[in-house]
Amino acid sequence: MAGAKNPDCWKARLLEGGSTAPTYALVRAEVASPAEVAPVRAQSSVAVVLAGVLTPLGCRPGWHTAMELSAEYLREKLQRDLEAEHVEVEDTTLNRCACSFRVLVVSAKFEGKPLLQRHRLVNACLAEELPHIHAFEQKTLTPEQWARERQK
Repeated sequence: MAGAKNPDCWKARLLEGGSTAPTYALVRAEVASPAEVAPVRAQSSVAVVLAGVLTPLGCRPGWHTAMELSAEYLREKLQRDLEAEHVEVEDTTLNRCACSFRVLVVSAKFEGKPLLQRHRLVNACLAEELPHIHAFEQKTLTPEQWARERQK
């Protein structure tokens, strides 16, 4: 690795939009007193502060805007933008370190479209939100497919 000898090379790669790679898991911080470090160690053996939030290393911080990223918010946006007749959104985050959701979207906009195009429509609808979601599972059905599935 070209920059392996330079301990600060990760900064340049990060600023260029690159990866810091797992090799650079050490995070330096200046603290006024050792008492500031104790609460961090108590919460997690390896942690980093991102956007003012203590986050376990390898986990993304939550949605940090004026609006919370919630199942209800996603449901309303999908229903409005895709003119969906039925939307279910389940927050599957539980004890994971980053948010995750499972969605079911029923829309006439899916008529005649293969699965990949349907998923692209959903992804385009949630383009601003998806970078803040760690795991996203989607099921997309036409109204006819939804009616058949409910009869089963």
